[in-house]
Amino acid sequence: MATSFDSLAKEILDLLLHDLGQLETEVEVAALPSQRADVLFVPDPARDDERRTLGLLGRMTERAALFEPFHDAPGVEDVRACLRKILNHHHARSLSQRGGAERSWLLCAGRPDGALIAFRATPSVGWPRGFYDLGEALPLSLVVLSELDDSDDTLPLRLMGAGATLRAALYALSARQEVIPRGRSLNSTVVQVFMSARRRGLRITEDLMLDTTEAEEYLRQQRREGLREGLREGVLLVLPTVVRVAESRLARAVTDAEREALLQKIHTDGAEAVGDALVSLAPEALARWLTPPRG
Repeated sequence: MATSFDSLAKEILDLLLHDLGQLETEVEVAALPSQRADVLFVPDPARDDERRTLGLLGRMTERAALFEPFHDAPGVEDVRACLRKILNHHHARSLSQRGGAERSWLLCAGRPDGALIAFRATPSVGWPRGFYDLGEALPLSLVVLSELDDSDDTLPLRLMGAGATLRAALYALSARQEVIPRGRSLNSTVVQVFMSARRRGLRITEDLMLDTTEAEEYLRQQRREGLREGLREGVLLVLPTVVRVAESRLARAVTDAEREALLQKIHTDGAEAVGDALVSLAPEALARWLTPPRG
């Protein structure tokens, strides 16, 4: 059953990766129709430079990969099931001569001590603290999100953590959203997932609750900024047409002051009202209408 944590992890991965390659969610494992992998990502080589700006996540997606987020620490059976998925997925794709995932990344909010011991997992060579491999021949890695360093490179991954890890990542995202790649969109996505869970009476973690008032004000601000930007772009789109109509009615080119007056009137009165004035006023009256009032 999908949880709020699953939704958050999938939303983050989708936001950061959807236009950098081919991303699929709930991917059926052909050899085992009843099993599905949470996320499959196949990188687009043409977007490699942009993808690499995502820090560790960019490095993890150098090759096609499955992502399986776990809010609780995965047990031995969970890891075994994910190992079956990646092996069967790889085998089925090979038989059909389709490109498939080369590795499965288990994103673990809790530390899977039992699984790490049972599978004799060892720290991944060439990777930072928190990455563990099951062995060179097995294409599965566990990422213990609480063990990752506190940096911009790890921030997208730590947002898929829990408890203190998630709390620290949220504070960092709020402070660093103008700096990290896609930071503002990422912050908005995270807040919306939390607020959606709150409205449904759910909690992503037991010990973390966002300040409702602060989160709702953030979303209102985002909507206001989006509306202002949309209005500005809309005005700029209709302005050339309005200027041409005005010049036709005046039988001359409009001045810079008149162009600015038209822009302001579209903002305040709307394009339809400005259009009505252009076609109804006589040229002399139209010129007076476009003359800025003297201060």
